[in-house]
Formats: sequence, structure tokens, C-alpha cells
Amino acid sequence: MDAEGLIYWPPDGGWPRRKWFADDVQGVALQSIWTDIAPVNSQAHDDTGFPTQKPEELIARLIHVSSNPSDLVLDCFIGSGTTAAVVQKLGRRWIGCDINKGAIQTTAKRLQTIIQEQIDKPVQTSLVESNDEKSPEPAQAAFTIWRVNDYDLAIQHNEAVNLACEHIGIQRSRTDAYFDGTVRKSLVKIVPFGHPLTPLDLEELKRELDARPDEDRPITLVCLGMELAAKTWIEDWNRLRKGKEAVNQISVIELRTDPKYGKFIKHEPARAKVTIARKKDQLVVEIEDVISPTILERLAQQAGLLQPKIDDWRAMVDCVMIDPAYDGKVFTVALSDVPEKKTDLVTGRYELPVSHGKTTVAVKIIDMLGEEVLVTHGLSG
Repeated sequence: MDAEGLIYWPPDGGWPRRKWFADDVQGVALQSIWTDIAPVNSQAHDDTGFPTQKPEELIARLIHVSSNPSDLVLDCFIGSGTTAAVVQKLGRRWIGCDINKGAIQTTAKRLQTIIQEQIDKPVQTSLVESNDEKSPEPAQAAFTIWRVNDYDLAIQHNEAVNLACEHIGIQRSRTDAYFDGTVRKSLVKIVPFGHPLTPLDLEELKRELDARPDEDRPITLVCLGMELAAKTWIEDWNRLRKGKEAVNQISVIELRTDPKYGKFIKHEPARAKVTIARKKDQLVVEIEDVISPTILERLAQQAGLLQPKIDDWRAMVDCVMIDPAYDGKVFTVALSDVPEKKTDLVTGRYELPVSHGKTTVAVKIIDMLGEEVLVTHGLSG
């Protein structure tokens, strides 16, 4: 072995040791505690400022050892979008979910930048060491955002209480730790808008009333919506409390469907005025105006009596994407305008090559609250 160069002789005369080469060993089995991956710091190139952001290298290791290219990865709490970003780079498909619009906005901007880089530079570098001859190609070059329920209103509970008090006529209580106030003769509890009214909320109400044996006023619950099980729970509760001597009867104002009180949460979609034209072999897209009622409403709530005014529509826009050959199903990004800094604005006017013949051009505009506006225009040959 010594003649073959497999023995290491320490220069200080210590014990000789066997030499091992990387090609001769299988490596060490992955342990359950990993200390070789540094956390995301403020100087990292992929730092988004999101408080719970994970290192891409950490997610890449998990994805690489547990999936294959083109597999589908689901992240139910997408946060800053690290999982989707890594999966996109490693050639997997992905679905991400989050109730926080800020998380959706952060993730969308991050992914648009990655996809644009992949479009401009098809050859990509793998996030992890691999024996593969080449890195996997992206499984998709576009994505869309779906709003699957009404619980992503981005309204904090305190703000929701103020809105409900104003529109329903609730007299706010400053001393009660549980109830938010009164309306006529009823105690009012506003259920946080982050979830529908559930039996768990009702059991909490029951415990609160048990702790107040002298409280006999009726209860009004204000919620965005409620589960069927909660409706049954309330029906059973009220069935035992009928007649003139009934106490603590429960009524519900379900804002999502209430014709009298639900108007203040009705969503008015954002709108945009866009000019799309072909000039020889160039496509010219010019955004003339964008109106986001949701942003204006939020600004009005913060401004009080002062009417909010936005001089430049671009201040409401987070990013712009263009697909010059939209098929009506998959939005393929050919141009993406994502400002690098928070103080930067989108350009608003774009020129890009377009093929001859009949095509449909789609322009996707995303406002600062993550709401999408899709404008399409057909061009003839």
C-alpha cells in the first residue's frame, strides 16, 4: 500500500494513516441534523426581506433527493417563494398557496425574475451538485395566480373592526377584552376575517358566556362567512333559548352574503387602459392608465377626511408581463418589467418582436396588492 501511495506519513513522526480518495468511497449517509447550510442574511443575493425566508440550498437539497424533474411540488404556505423558486430552477412543476397577499406578491415578483432569466438565458446552473450531464430544463415558463376564496382581503383584524363598526353601527367597547362592542341591545363579536366562523369560535363564545353567568343580552356575531357546522351549532343553541325569558340568543351577520351590511367588502376589480399595435415587425404596447379601487380604498381609510390622490398610475403597479402569442390558457412571458428597487416604477411602454400573421397579445398588470389585470388584443396578419 505504501508503494502504491496509499499511506500518509505525518511529517512530525506521528502515526501513519490510510489515504482515501473520493472515487473510492460512497460518502457519509445524510444525517438528521444539518449544520453545513448557512441561514439567509441581509447581504444574500436572494434575500427578499421576508421574515421566515429559508436558504435556497436547504430547499434544493430536499427537492433534489425527494423528487424528479417534471414532478409536481406543493407548498401550502409559500411565504417568500423559496420552494417555488428552487423547484422552478430544478425543472419541477409547482403549486404554492398563501393567505397573505404580501407573500403572494413577493413570490410572484421573485418567480417572474427567475423565469425571465431562464427565457433570456436557457442554459441554467444547477443548485446542487449532480452527476447529470446537464441541468434539468424548466418545466414551465409561466404561472398564474388564482384567488380561491374571500379570506385574502389583507385587512387586519383591527381595521376590520373599525370598518364593521362604521357600516353596522357598532358602539365600540374599549374595556371588554372579548366582545368588540354593542349594536342596539346585543353584544357584538367580530370573528377575524382570516377564517370563516367555525364551531371552535362558537365553543370559545360559550366558554366566555359561562364565565359571565349574569350576562343575559343577545349575541351578534359578525363574520365574513361561516361553515355549515357552525350554522347547525347556532340553530341548536337558539332552539334551547326560545320565549320571552330566552337569554344569549345568537344571530349572525355574514358579510359575504348580507345584502344590507356586506357592501363594504364587495370587491371592485382593477382596470387598465392599454394600447396594443403592430408596427412592421415590432409589437408596441403602451399602458395609458391603471385604476386599482382596492388601493384607493385603503389609502382613503388611512387618509381619513383627505381624498387620496395618485399622480402617476405606475405607483400602483408592481410589475407588467407580456405574452405576444397568448393561446387563452397558458400565459407565456416574453417580456417582464419588474422594478429592481421599491422606489423604481415600471416603464409603461414596451416594444418587442412579434411574428407575422394572426396572433393574440396579452398584457398582465399586477398591482401593489397582488391583484391581476389581464388585457388581450387580437392582431390580424
